[in-house]
Amino acid sequence: MGKEKQVIASSSSSQTKRRKIRRTIRKRRRRNEKLVTAPPSLPNDVVEEIFLRLPVKALIRLKSLSKHWRSTIQSSFFEKKHLKIAKRSHDVDHLKVMVITEEDPLKGSQNNLPRPDTDVGFRTYCLESASHLSFTRLNFPQGFHHWIYVSEGCDGLVCIYSVKTHSIYVVNPATRWLRQLPPAMYQVLLSKVNNNPLEDGRRDENHLAFVKADTGYKLVWLYNNNNNNDDDDSNETSLVTTCEVFDFKANAWRYLTCTPSYRIFRNQTPASANGSLYWFTEPYNNSKIQVVAFDIHTETFKLLPQIVSSIATSDPQYIDMCTLDNGMCMSKRQGDSMIQEIWRLKPSQDSWEKVYTIDLVSCSSSSYRTKFGDEFDWGCKDLVEPFTPVAICKNKKMLLSHRYTRALVKLDPQTKSLSCFSKHRLCTRRSVTYFQSLISHI
Repeated sequence: MGKEKQVIASSSSSQTKRRKIRRTIRKRRRRNEKLVTAPPSLPNDVVEEIFLRLPVKALIRLKSLSKHWRSTIQSSFFEKKHLKIAKRSHDVDHLKVMVITEEDPLKGSQNNLPRPDTDVGFRTYCLESASHLSFTRLNFPQGFHHWIYVSEGCDGLVCIYSVKTHSIYVVNPATRWLRQLPPAMYQVLLSKVNNNPLEDGRRDENHLAFVKADTGYKLVWLYNNNNNNDDDDSNETSLVTTCEVFDFKANAWRYLTCTPSYRIFRNQTPASANGSLYWFTEPYNNSKIQVVAFDIHTETFKLLPQIVSSIATSDPQYIDMCTLDNGMCMSKRQGDSMIQEIWRLKPSQDSWEKVYTIDLVSCSSSSYRTKFGDEFDWGCKDLVEPFTPVAICKNKKMLLSHRYTRALVKLDPQTKSLSCFSKHRLCTRRSVTYFQSLISHI
């Protein structure tokens, strides 16, 4: 017993000594440590300037960390400033292209009937390196029945619609926000024709434009009248064309009273530049092709005084128009020669200048039909009808698309070479230049 007591006493005394040593070490550390205080909060204007340089995805995450940050990021003042910086960055350095595709079009369909909803994918690429930057997949409850059309981008927004159904949406892929709009009367008329097997023929399909005017965003839909359609009782039969404009504040479509007296060429996508929209007129009765311009601010139409003579007398299937480097351009394919010339409208809108001549045959040492058909999935129509320039890189390379396959091809005019940029042949609907924005709830 005596020995056991001595062992217990010695162990307890050693523990006491170790505790004293630890307390002494902690006291010495406290004396040597300097007082550390939390830094003061950054001024609000500094925080805002930091936020303005961040991408949309990072800002969405920051909103969940602070109520103050959330109110700052969601304010319309901040959205506009962020949009201004994003536009400037897009125009100078960070050119991006968004490829919009229909995802899994046959998934969930039964008895060869289209699914009631539609999944749409938004893939963003760097224009210079062709590297894939992001992918967003959104589900649209009211589907498009595989008839998906996409407008040009406007402040990071796009309009997606169908001529087979009444579906029409405005979407911000970066924030995943979308708004379903009431159908235009043109959609109602087209859906009746396209879904009725007893109709003799399909009504011409013209595409809408999504633009921003001084008073806000607008959708503009100009189309030819069909005097044989008795359902079109909202327009006088004496009018050659009808124009519908969507008012986002009123959430309703309205008709313009003064419209062009020239039929516009069917199945064309209008070009937007310099505050105006442009369409080719339809050649009939041996008349020449002209260009109709629509001022998005005053909502008035006019014919351009001059047009390139070779285009004015051309077959419409060999010509195209687009927006390139913030300017309105028109182009013509020389028949089956694979040579395409591109002209740009001068700011005065009274003359044109030739800016590019592209010879796709010289870009291939092998048979061009084999190369384009095998490598780029270009079909017979792609080899004859013109392609559409999408964007110009800083190194003067040109990104080209086509109205049928919509595969993206990059052309290097200096080395006369072609390379595949992106290819989603079966489901691609549109490729547009793009930058992210916070604009939502318009």
